[in-house]
Amino acid sequence: MKNERENAVKNTTADKLFNFRPVFFTAIFLCLGVVFAYMGIAYDLSKLWLLVWIPLFVAIVFICRKRVGTIKVVLATTLLLVSFFVGFTGFSLKIDAFQTCNRYSTETTVVGKVVEKQEYAYTTKLVLSNVYIGENYENSKLVAYLPASFCENVQLSNEVLLQGFVQTDVSLFNEYGFRAYAIGDDIRFSLTNATACVVTGDTFDLFLDIRNRVEEVVYAGMDETSAAVTMALLAGDDTGIEQGLLENVRHGGIAHIFAVSGLHVGALFAFCLVLLHKTPLQRLKAVFKWLVLAILLFFYAGVCGFSASVLRAAIICLIAYTGRLLLVENDFLQSLGAAATILLIASPTALFEIGFQLSFSACLGLALLSRPITIVCNRFCVFVQKPFERFQPPKFDDDTSPPSILERIRRAVVSFLSVTIAAQIATAPICLQAFGYLSGWSLLLNCVFVPFVSAIFSILLLFVTVACILPTLFASIVLYLPSIVWSAALLVFETVDFSTFAITGVYLSGGASICYYGGFLFLTDKWNISRDYKHLLSMLCFIAFAATVVALNV
Repeated sequence: MKNERENAVKNTTADKLFNFRPVFFTAIFLCLGVVFAYMGIAYDLSKLWLLVWIPLFVAIVFICRKRVGTIKVVLATTLLLVSFFVGFTGFSLKIDAFQTCNRYSTETTVVGKVVEKQEYAYTTKLVLSNVYIGENYENSKLVAYLPASFCENVQLSNEVLLQGFVQTDVSLFNEYGFRAYAIGDDIRFSLTNATACVVTGDTFDLFLDIRNRVEEVVYAGMDETSAAVTMALLAGDDTGIEQGLLENVRHGGIAHIFAVSGLHVGALFAFCLVLLHKTPLQRLKAVFKWLVLAILLFFYAGVCGFSASVLRAAIICLIAYTGRLLLVENDFLQSLGAAATILLIASPTALFEIGFQLSFSACLGLALLSRPITIVCNRFCVFVQKPFERFQPPKFDDDTSPPSILERIRRAVVSFLSVTIAAQIATAPICLQAFGYLSGWSLLLNCVFVPFVSAIFSILLLFVTVACILPTLFASIVLYLPSIVWSAALLVFETVDFSTFAITGVYLSGGASICYYGGFLFLTDKWNISRDYKHLLSMLCFIAFAATVVALNV
């Protein structure tokens, strides 16, 4: 049955250069629309340049199939055109809305609800929503930087009154580049030179109140370092981690374990699947299983402040699970395209956030590169095993015995390495551009700590949940074991300096990054052209990439 399905797929794709996935290409052209709108603002390009893109929409459809029906061409071209203009219009409207507000540059009072609190050595950063500036209500957020002593008693969901110098900041760029996060999160106002901070009340917010309870219990039941790491792992708040430790983790290339994203949501998703299919909950109808999963993921996203990374991962998981319940064969690229489309329609500026770029580039790496890397790894294993074949008993063609334990371990190791290497390759240019370095320890530490975090995440979440339910007095007992585990795990970063082996000082242009990704893209199995042509195109891309990097950095 499986062979018949594969043959049918081959027959239907024989006349295609590559398989046209409508949802995936919708996301691509939505991104192109956003990028074009950004370039128009950043480089003051005329909107007449839109006409240049029109032939591309038609060409992309024609090169997908050698024999194309007129109706299909019209439908596909219309879909791509609509996607492009939705991205272009959505980004333009978001920018216009961000810059349309009252302008302040004065000493005044501010009243608002605390939705984010980050503590540093001498200052505390508060983000307020439902803000009143003077007597004016602003449907936006304000960020305030205050002395740490002002905020000792301030908690999330508190209503506070601040006195200080308020400014409106609707600039699109700063010294770090495009202000994608501020624009996407509607942070238009800032308060500095604070002279007062008073808690005036406490508003009810289920998610923020739970976050407060989790923080209270974790810090009561663990030593400070383990508690800070636990809060970073469960809620994405890494401000409590000692700066030297955090920098060493970043230089090790695994800072993503402290930013709640696909790794954490995927672990929670796997745990939820066990509950839904290995417990009495398996008797539920499919629609109720989906609702239970959606509620659990939504609830966790709420506790994490509905961060973009959690929402991205949750949407991808829900789309994949929907396909599973509907008995539809999952196409990872289609699911990825659907998630990107939903997120970019909701917030077009998210495309320029580092988290968005890292998440989707890693996912694309898994979808496009993991299989070719698996093939290479398997060939290497065969090459290594060949000299030892004469010491093994002969195998017959009709041998149906299950694979040995060693063979299962080999397959698992190859599969994990393929996924890890694919993600590392896909995210390398973004990491180099965003952080200024590439860790030489990244592959090794990801192979160690990613399985470790995946294995303990759900267990740690369960321990913390139990500790939150019980009186705080029992927190140290319930969280004793997790605290010991973290203390042991962090010894690696307290004894080894991971900044000693890194690639730094290399500048990449946009053209170099395109050549880099093009080189790996032609090595995938997504192109219906001969292997020689694929290798030639890939080699040309890598030569262009190397030449561009040398020219830019000499």
